[in-house]
Amino acid sequence: MNGLQQVIYDVSRVLLWPVLVAALVCLVWVLIESGFLLYELYLRFRYRDLDALEARTLRARRAFQDGKPRTAYRYLQENNYSIVVARFLFDLIRNYQTERLAAKPLKLLQEYEFYTVKRLERTRILVRVGPILGLMGTLIPLSPALIGLANGDTTQLAESLTTAFSVTVLGLLIGGIAFVISIVRDRMYSQDISDMEYLLELLEGGTERLQSGRRRNKNGIWDADPVVEYEAVEDADKTMMMPVFLETPRQPLVPFASGDGGGRAPVVVAPAAVMAPGAPQTDATTVDPLAAAAEPPAASPTPAAGESLPLTFDDPATHWQRDEDPFADLGPVDPKPPAGGAVAPGAGAPPSHR
Repeated sequence: MNGLQQVIYDVSRVLLWPVLVAALVCLVWVLIESGFLLYELYLRFRYRDLDALEARTLRARRAFQDGKPRTAYRYLQENNYSIVVARFLFDLIRNYQTERLAAKPLKLLQEYEFYTVKRLERTRILVRVGPILGLMGTLIPLSPALIGLANGDTTQLAESLTTAFSVTVLGLLIGGIAFVISIVRDRMYSQDISDMEYLLELLEGGTERLQSGRRRNKNGIWDADPVVEYEAVEDADKTMMMPVFLETPRQPLVPFASGDGGGRAPVVVAPAAVMAPGAPQTDATTVDPLAAAAEPPAASPTPAAGESLPLTFDDPATHWQRDEDPFADLGPVDPKPPAGGAVAPGAGAPPSHR
């Protein structure tokens, strides 16, 4: 072997003992989780009863309505068939005793959903780590076994193969037990989350919220809500400006023409007003565009004598004056051919007849 191969071989030999120790730690870990699983199954099969959960929760709700929170807490604490449900009820009662926030129960429910995911991650990690450690513990002793086989050392060969196969079995055992625990706990914790949602719906559902955690005196008056104080901060430098948009004016900004369609020349509607240079500006008046559209059009002014009517888009018949036509000097578009069959300049060759 060259130097690089020797380094890799030495590193793998060094990793043998950490892999063996990690495999033993994972075995102890999975056995502890198996014990917790058996305890959870015992509590569930022995004490879980949906009808009892409903009765205790409804009694706790009635105790809250009567102003007796201690009695309600006692009924809620009787739902101890699951570690997750018991911890959730402990935090819920603490919220009723101290903060009494209306949105806190729902937040607690979400927090315990993440808590169940966290507990499932313990065994889900072992499902993958166990076989990985078993494979590493199998491959590392194979190198000394092959060296012993080449040298004729059967003792070294037997010891290495024994270690390799033992770690393989141990890793598969860890992965198998962890997989079973994960499957069973996944179903159990999903049921616990469903029970907690049902408990909150029975406890705080309905048209009126409970006066949870409060007490009612002999006169039938509830305790006041805790006062929430805060310090107002005012910043005069930062202000928010809202843009103001002007409404559509009555008169258009661009003049347009309108005709009656009866053959008469159309008349141009004059713009509203033109400000002379240097004239003082006046405030613009806001006019409702819908009201302006509903009003009848005003009469258009008649052009003065001697002035020609301007061109409009509504009149298809245009009347051009030669002095107004900018293309008059270019001649007609289709000039007539001269006599004798000559071709006019720019008109192209005459068409041929077959």
